[in-house]
Amino acid sequence: MRAALICALAAGLAVISARALPAQSAEEILARVDANESYTTIRYHGRMEITIGGETRYKTMDAVGQGSERAFVEFTNPEDRGTRYLKRDKNMWIYFPKEQDTVKLSGHLLKEGMMGSDVSYEDALESSDYTQKYSAARKPDDTVGDRKCFVVELTAKVPTAAYDRRVLWIDAERFVQLKEEMYAKSGRLLKTSATLAVDRIGDRWFPSSVEFVSKLRNNTKTVFTMSGVELNVPVTEQMFSMSALTR
Repeated sequence: MRAALICALAAGLAVISARALPAQSAEEILARVDANESYTTIRYHGRMEITIGGETRYKTMDAVGQGSERAFVEFTNPEDRGTRYLKRDKNMWIYFPKEQDTVKLSGHLLKEGMMGSDVSYEDALESSDYTQKYSAARKPDDTVGDRKCFVVELTAKVPTAAYDRRVLWIDAERFVQLKEEMYAKSGRLLKTSATLAVDRIGDRWFPSSVEFVSKLRNNTKTVFTMSGVELNVPVTEQMFSMSALTR
């Protein structure tokens, strides 16, 4: 998932100067973000903190992914232990161990929140390459916390885009997405995201904790955190198979 896995950041990071930001196009900025955050494969431990009406539930998982096309997630918290998700291209299946049942998600079900969270299945399925589905325009620069940001507005150009319009705040030094607003065709704000932590992995910066807030529900938010992140690790075809899902 891209997350589009975004804002309190780790202390001590360099602050970009107050001078005007470079005259890069929106497409060039997005290309830098993609180059910084993209990966061939990934493995990590995940944690979701889902807060609804003042009550917080915790979900943990182990996950492996291959680009934006394939992902396998197995939940490890006691209530959901053994529940597995498999994503292959635009298809997603869920395996429920107690019922020994497999469900394929499609249509309106993809807009539902994963495990009751503010992250929809549609969010998880969407490709990380924004330029395929959106036209981009650079808006006036802004700041998020103490970070100077490029602001890029995306407008859907295909009907399969998850949102009609998106506004991204992108760290002008590290090219990490720090904040996003997602809108419906009516102009209604549907969801926001904010990066809570950014980690250095090799020669790149990577968002490791992101808060999602649905504007369609009251008093709700989801914080998704990744730990033990490994990039470009070996994977096999078997890891993303139906037999792995239902084993």
